Amino acid sequence: MELVKQRTGSVIRRLANKPDLLKMYGDIIMEQERRHFIEKVEETKLPTDRPVHYIPHHPVAKESSTTPIRIVYDCSCKDGRDNPSLNECLESHPPVMNDITGILMRFRAKKYATTSDLEKAFLQIQLDEKDRDATRILMA
Repeated sequence: MELVKQRTGSVIRRLANKPDLLKMYGDIIMEQERRHFIEKVEETKLPTDRPVHYIPHHPVAKESSTTPIRIVYDCSCKDGRDNPSLNECLESHPPVMNDITGILMRFRAKKYATTSDLEKAFLQIQLDEKDRDATRILMA
């Protein structure tokens, strides 16, 4: 957890020089909490029956976007030399997407097409309560 504390502190120090970005960063975290994508947890309540892992995060700025910054969670960060990263603990499977050729053929076969964008779709995936402690973040 020390590495995550250091990286979180570094992010906050960098953002302190840019108050508008720091406010946006805080607003994004508060919005994620308001929408129940993340939840506040007391650090004193550490479970003993399941793993606890903290994930570092940092902002990525994109000047030309409607969302000037977004938060990136570094799930490849290891919590110590002998501990695996969260990414290393996940099961990997072959992709389940359809072949792009078939998708394009069906798309072109019709006269009309529609598109849609699910806002923050990845963040809306809920974890089982027993797995949530493996995806903790720190906020100052």
